[in-house]
Amino acid sequence: STGPVLIHSVKCGQTIDHQYYINNCLRPIIDEIKSQQPSLGIQSIKLHPDKGKSHIHEDVVSYLQSEDVIIMPPPSNSPDLAPCYFWLFDLIKQNLGDQDDSESLHEAVIKFMKSLKKEEY
Repeated sequence: STGPVLIHSVKCGQTIDHQYYINNCLRPIIDEIKSQQPSLGIQSIKLHPDKGKSHIHEDVVSYLQSEDVIIMPPPSNSPDLAPCYFWLFDLIKQNLGDQDDSESLHEAVIKFMKSLKKEEY
């Protein structure tokens, strides 16, 4: 990826439903893309969501369509995994030591993600 990356932490006990996903994940990243690429807009953005209920809810699909985001369907018979499950999460875990609490874990993940070079990502 060469564009914006959203790192969003969720408070313990917070339910992630489709409205939360739109308002706290999709809208901020789409707004950031619009501000960084005003002449291009977001027509070139392709989203490859997993099959989580909040990710495929009809309101989410409608929102993405209204923003002209292309939703890539998963390949037939594919596991319910996003591409980053295959390498990124293991890389993060390998580079994080033990953390005392969720706040220190959050900070460590952000620090590590910001340290990744574009070529690595």
